[in-house]
Amino acid sequence: MLQIFKKGKRGIILLAALILALAVAVHGTVAYITSITPGVTNEFTSVFVTCAVEEDFADGVKSNVCIRNTGNTAAFIRVAVVANWVNDENGKVLAIAPKEGVDYIITWGDSGWQPSTDGFYYHSAAVAPDKATLPLIKEAREVNAPEGYSLSLNILAHALQADPERAVESTWGVSVDGNHVTP
Repeated sequence: MLQIFKKGKRGIILLAALILALAVAVHGTVAYITSITPGVTNEFTSVFVTCAVEEDFADGVKSNVCIRNTGNTAAFIRVAVVANWVNDENGKVLAIAPKEGVDYIITWGDSGWQPSTDGFYYHSAAVAPDKATLPLIKEAREVNAPEGYSLSLNILAHALQADPERAVESTWGVSVDGNHVTP
């Protein structure tokens, strides 16, 4: 290479021609590869997991409490049922919690839900997108309320994608066997 520069003008022209030939070869190779390689379309669809509580409420009675999977993938669902006394005038919560069977009565759904020692109720089967669980509560009604207060029965729902199973097992600390969860 050093001898090319010693030859003067002719060497520089030869070096420039070599660089130009190399650039044309690289450009031609890239153009050829991109012209024969088909385009790739990313068909990845992101997963979102959401749920919504569906219930009827009339004349102080909550009924037909189900949870709908509003996401786009199968999900396991769990809920917490939280009862409070709420002041009818100012909305403040009484520090004393109502007692099931004494202050209010719940008629639980027949099947599909499993109570757990962690305070949650687990729907035993994964729920498909846009489908609802079996009823958790058939009916709940206030029986004995402190004066000026009424029962507030809140259903707090949580959903996790059913696949992979280890996500549900590690997050909720439950066992998953196929399409069924065991708290």
